[in-house]
Amino acid sequence: MQDTFGNWRSLVEEFGSPLYVYDLDIVEQRIQELKQVLPANSKLFYSLKANPLPAIANAAATAGANLEVSSVNELKVACSLNFPTEKILYTGPGKTNAEIQTAIEAGVNTFSVESWADLACIENNAQKYEQKIRLLLRVNPVTPLQGGLAMSGAPTQFGFEESVLLDGSEKLNQLSSWVELVGYHIYYGTQLDSEDTIVNAVSIAIDCVERLTSKLGFIPQILDLGGGFPWPFANQNQSVSLCNMRDRLEKLLSQRQHSAAAEIWFESGRYITASSGTLIATVLDIKEAKNNSRFVVLDTGINHLGGMSGLRRIPRGYISINNISAEKDSIETDTLKHERLSVVGPLCSPLDCLTSNTDISFSVNIGDIVAIPNVGAYGLTASLVAFLSRPAPIEIALRGGKVVELYTLRTGHERITMQKKESIK
Repeated sequence: MQDTFGNWRSLVEEFGSPLYVYDLDIVEQRIQELKQVLPANSKLFYSLKANPLPAIANAAATAGANLEVSSVNELKVACSLNFPTEKILYTGPGKTNAEIQTAIEAGVNTFSVESWADLACIENNAQKYEQKIRLLLRVNPVTPLQGGLAMSGAPTQFGFEESVLLDGSEKLNQLSSWVELVGYHIYYGTQLDSEDTIVNAVSIAIDCVERLTSKLGFIPQILDLGGGFPWPFANQNQSVSLCNMRDRLEKLLSQRQHSAAAEIWFESGRYITASSGTLIATVLDIKEAKNNSRFVVLDTGINHLGGMSGLRRIPRGYISINNISAEKDSIETDTLKHERLSVVGPLCSPLDCLTSNTDISFSVNIGDIVAIPNVGAYGLTASLVAFLSRPAPIEIALRGGKVVELYTLRTGHERITMQKKESIK
């Protein structure tokens, strides 16, 4: 850890503070770990929504993952890597006609379909461009799941309800030759909290596919069973053990009847990238406050980390902080419970709080450099980057501890020149 701290200090000296630092070797390590616990011969997709940094996406692809994108800009990242477009899955509940056209023009030929309107738009563009397009029907199963952030099994914007697909089965029989139904896509949720929850989610998804396959009549070639593989966010909690998952999932898959020949896909973003990322910041101020409380003010806040906590997507109050300057492993809890510590950012808003009213004693001084671990997923691009118009931190990608790529996320307004339309006579 001391070598790591020294490296981080040198990065701050060279590039300033705050910084996001990503270890690409860890990205590749996590992919290999997932492949070891997923069923043999299944395919793994990296979800760029977790972190669209080109260096991260390239490391995932180099390690053998396909890519899943949900926007034109994520697609641009994938294409900039010269990644084969036939290995890209395009997903999302609100695809516009323009982005579907952009994806098809780029060579994407596999889409997850969320609704009848989504299906019609993709089919129309497949005909327009005379391109064969493969379709996965995204389904929201009737069965709920306990644990994690639900994206299926509850009222959500994601996918067809089972009853909607069955009621509209004739529409599926009337599709043009330019589109082909190749399978199902069921993503139960993110941050599933245990191996048992993940296995249960896959079991429910397979049951749903078996029901639909027997009733709709088309035999799936592909089952995308999502992911939800958990990892701690911004703290040093232990990761969930998945060591028995492969045997349990393979047993479930062996029991399929109607979909027995289908290829199995999984997706992951958080598990692959979270542990690769660290946010490095500097202590700007330490302020005494009412009721024997203290505020540690950093040069980073919810504009760089955890801005989605206000939407209950990222829990606030579990932040771990390593004091690099003091070369301590962390700010440790001790017996001084009367001291109330809040770690806040520099923004002119009471919402800018990374952790509040924490019962800890701390050894930190103004000017110290601190580090927040496990923020390689849903960090910068999942935060309020435009709030108060402060610049985004430089993002640094490392291999073998050496800097290999540098990035900055641009924010701010760009004036658009208005052009008057000529009147039609």
